[in-house]
Amino acid sequence: MRTNDLPPSLAHSKYGSTDKEVLELLNRLRSFGISSEIDLSTIVFCGNQSAGKSSLLEAISDIQLPKSDGTCTRCPMELRLVKTSAPWSCQVKIRWEYHDTENRKLESIHEVAFGDVIFDIHDVEDRVRRAQRAVLNPSASYSTFLSGDLSKDDANNLKFSKNVVCIDVTGEDCPNLSLMDLPGIIRHTEDGDEKLVNLILESVDYYISKKNAIIIATITCKDDIENQEIVKMARDHDSEGIRTLGVLTKPDTIEQGCFDKYFKIICGHSHPLNLGYYAVRNSTQAELLKGDTDARAVETAFFKTDVWRHLPPERLGVPNLTKQLSSLLIAAIKRQLPGIKSEVIIKLQEVTNRLGDLPQVISGHPRLEASKLVGVFTRHVECEIQANTNTDLWCRIYPHFMEFRKRIRATRLHFKADAQTTPSNSVSFHEYNEPEDAGNPLLPSITHQEIEELIQKYRGRQIEGFTPYQAFRKLVEKSNIHWKDPALACLSSVANEFLQYLEEEIKNVFAAYPLLSREISSIVRRLHHKHQEAAKNLLETVMIPMETKLSPFTWNHDHLIYHRDYFRNPTANQNVDGIRDLTAMVRAYIMVAHKRFTDNVPLSIDLIFLREFTEQLHESLVDQLGIVNPKDEVNVEMLMEEDEGILAERKSLWAKHECFMKAFDELDRIIF
Repeated sequence: MRTNDLPPSLAHSKYGSTDKEVLELLNRLRSFGISSEIDLSTIVFCGNQSAGKSSLLEAISDIQLPKSDGTCTRCPMELRLVKTSAPWSCQVKIRWEYHDTENRKLESIHEVAFGDVIFDIHDVEDRVRRAQRAVLNPSASYSTFLSGDLSKDDANNLKFSKNVVCIDVTGEDCPNLSLMDLPGIIRHTEDGDEKLVNLILESVDYYISKKNAIIIATITCKDDIENQEIVKMARDHDSEGIRTLGVLTKPDTIEQGCFDKYFKIICGHSHPLNLGYYAVRNSTQAELLKGDTDARAVETAFFKTDVWRHLPPERLGVPNLTKQLSSLLIAAIKRQLPGIKSEVIIKLQEVTNRLGDLPQVISGHPRLEASKLVGVFTRHVECEIQANTNTDLWCRIYPHFMEFRKRIRATRLHFKADAQTTPSNSVSFHEYNEPEDAGNPLLPSITHQEIEELIQKYRGRQIEGFTPYQAFRKLVEKSNIHWKDPALACLSSVANEFLQYLEEEIKNVFAAYPLLSREISSIVRRLHHKHQEAAKNLLETVMIPMETKLSPFTWNHDHLIYHRDYFRNPTANQNVDGIRDLTAMVRAYIMVAHKRFTDNVPLSIDLIFLREFTEQLHESLVDQLGIVNPKDEVNVEMLMEEDEGILAERKSLWAKHECFMKAFDELDRIIF
């Protein structure tokens, strides 16, 4: 693809700055660390080791880069070239992006200058070599590598680093170009270190996978193109070849008779790429030793030979490649700038919102802040307990009260007809059992014969036709004797639900202060247990015995008589009148009593447990924390130490906030 084939190119962009200003803007954005959050347009040089990539970069930048000690293969390098009218200069920097020992991003990505500005081009190689050593030894102060003997065979702390050595070069002969040089892909190491092989592959994979990366695949003509790993990796991430540009190096090594396949590649007939291919030739080691220093003149002469002069000349040579790379990058940046600004605004708002969600930093005295938090917590609990609407807590407790009511209803005495009793003389009733109760083997039940035997047992001296009161009482007991367990189970379920709610609320209010949160939880649990025991004691000593130990009693006579008459079902057989009257009265009383009990137990739990707990909560917390009257055994200042995780998150978010604000300020100066 040619420059004028690109979507909205430089000339048609609304952004009227020069190429230099566009590139400098990109470099500043990257130096802020924004590239870790937003995918910026990047030219990525990658290829197999010994593919001639370093020589190509030297030809583009006109500076010497380290090759001899292998450190150049151990960390990424960013080369930033800007054309200026000022004299040539170079500044080497290190961009710290990762905790090398932990392999995770730093909270604050930053660039630091590695030494002073260089004005002698011959000093660059040594400075870059030293910077690479500093990156591979993060435990030592990087300044120690600025001087001293690097020839010593001192082992590096790391074999590979994701942190970046940055080289800023300015001068009147520089192109406007910024590129990322990745370590050369290797298949094995001398010591068989597979980990290093994989780390380099992961690094290449990371950079070329980004959608705004322009992949510069350096392909040596010395090996078959299909056997080169970078070709496969580029195809994996850019299957249609939209953002990949191939650079054929070492064309002078093409064997006789093999030129045709490279001719087809450069012309786009084989292994086509949208950005096409370029061929470059750099001086061989033998030529350098002979003193042939004008590499570009040698390259120009080489491409004028018979086999090469038939190819498009704009696709040959380092100068043409450099010009195309600069055009590609500048055009890509200009297309991306409006989107970058929008994305920065969105990211800035997200970070601001996340900071707002974090607990506020203590601005006053810790004791005062603790008092405020306790107040917030207790007010939340009071609102949940005292509100007349369906609060979250009530919605969680209500099902337990309903389950209690259901269990009490299930204890109603179930009257069964004897097998020999005919329908005409059996004791029958209006439907009273709930549909789900039908056939429940756990329901207390009694037969016609058993009722008759019970009446005879307790008749004593009473005349026939009178129903013994003791028989009535025994039948009632068969039902309410089962009420204790459901009542205590209801209290236990409500208590567990309430405690879970309290723990959640403690976590929400005191999340930033784990020590205070644990102390609050301990106090709340003790108070919770105290009032649960008080409610349990009330149920066991008053509410349950009142129903199970006292004689059946109610002032609600009208309701009792109504249900008695409702459950009486006249039959033709007068011999069962006594049974009929007794069972009707038993059912009527159980109806009245169970309604009373299913009201009183939840009311008692609400009053003695929930409300009395809430009324004492604030006072207990203030007293036991020593907020008003300090206590020796409670150090509120220590309890108010903020959670390390929240501290780290806030620090990270503020670092991102600063990064996005810097980026926004830079982008806000642009007129789109």
